[in-house]
Amino acid sequence: MLFFIDETWQRVGDKDVGALAAVGIPRAQYNAFCREIWQIKKNALGASELNECEIKGASCFAKSAFRKREGTGHSKLLQAAEETLAAVTKYQGSAFAIWTTHEEWLLLRNPNPQALSPIYQELLKWFRRCMRTRPAGSQGQLFFDNRGRSEDLSAACAIQNFIVRVNGDWRRHFMQTPHFTLSAISPGLQAADLVAYLAANQHDPSVRPELTSYWTEIEKIAFSTRREGLALHALDSIPRSRKRAQKKGRGKRTPPKRR
Repeated sequence: MLFFIDETWQRVGDKDVGALAAVGIPRAQYNAFCREIWQIKKNALGASELNECEIKGASCFAKSAFRKREGTGHSKLLQAAEETLAAVTKYQGSAFAIWTTHEEWLLLRNPNPQALSPIYQELLKWFRRCMRTRPAGSQGQLFFDNRGRSEDLSAACAIQNFIVRVNGDWRRHFMQTPHFTLSAISPGLQAADLVAYLAANQHDPSVRPELTSYWTEIEKIAFSTRREGLALHALDSIPRSRKRAQKKGRGKRTPPKRR
């Protein structure tokens, strides 16, 4: 299973919101998914090269895209977003998203390589739940947007430390080393960007009601378990079970300060 992870920061109403989202695509389906996204970029957006016309939530779901559709009956940006989300469904993908207004967690990635932020820990736990439903021997790989050598290095160390040092079956379910790539050439990261943008706006859906139907589509493709529900939720405080563990001195983490 390939997990593509993206981050976004938005002002929603009177709050700063950070969202961490991912799209998981089965490894065997990914090449076909990539070919379909390329056709979407070529036919809907006019791309002639792989790195052109990157599909991003901030542009596809901009207010101007909705005004364009209202005025002319069609928006190529909204078309690209709709077809991309449909492709995730077609190729058996799943969506994951967590958003927060917690001031110290808004950075999302922790610059401390020894401490994985609570937001990332929660997302990885959802990935593990997903991997436990996969055939025996399956391993998940994590893909991130390339943001810069120093930041990516810290994130890679924190993720590897978490996978190696925590208890449980993490090493059996995941490749230990995350991968960093340019989102402009990664269909998986572009799909995750759409999910992240929509997730941040779930802090207050009344601010952008025109996004409601798109979030409904995300709910349809979200990974879920009977016990935990959908892998889509806000996280503004440490879950109770983790608080108990911290009181016992296990797994204590210092949330990152916002820069």
